[in-house]
Amino acid sequence: MQRLLKRHKELGITDQIDYEKFYLYSIITHSTAIEGSTVTEVEAQLLFDEGITAKGKPMIEQLMNLDLKAAYDYGRIWIKRHEDITIESLVALAAKVMARTGGEYNSLGGSFDASKGELRKLNVTAGAGLIKKQFGTTSRNVRSLKSIA
Repeated sequence: MQRLLKRHKELGITDQIDYEKFYLYSIITHSTAIEGSTVTEVEAQLLFDEGITAKGKPMIEQLMNLDLKAAYDYGRIWIKRHEDITIESLVALAAKVMARTGGEYNSLGGSFDASKGELRKLNVTAGAGLIKKQFGTTSRNVRSLKSIA
């Protein structure tokens, strides 16, 4: 067994697989699945690495995956810079999450654009609420931070 492990290390097999990348892809796929996406991990990998969209899958679901990947990539850079967490930085992050799938909302509380990461001015319900009825299962909105600002 020791000889086999030594040979495995010598061949560098472990270095041939980017585990961090596949872990990230798994997180993104499962997170968007919670929001209703049916894109699989293999389909997400093809989308992220090759730019190949999944046949028969709604474009909104694929865009949701691309947006979330962009947000994770941005977040990793943000973390390395050790910047303070501010409302402005959270808005910038939220804009990445909703870049292609967010939209403009008009409510009694005012208007906002989720694709720009703007703080929402309405309540969001789980299930078949207003957001889901109008925009499908893409409700990855920023929580209102005005109460802590």
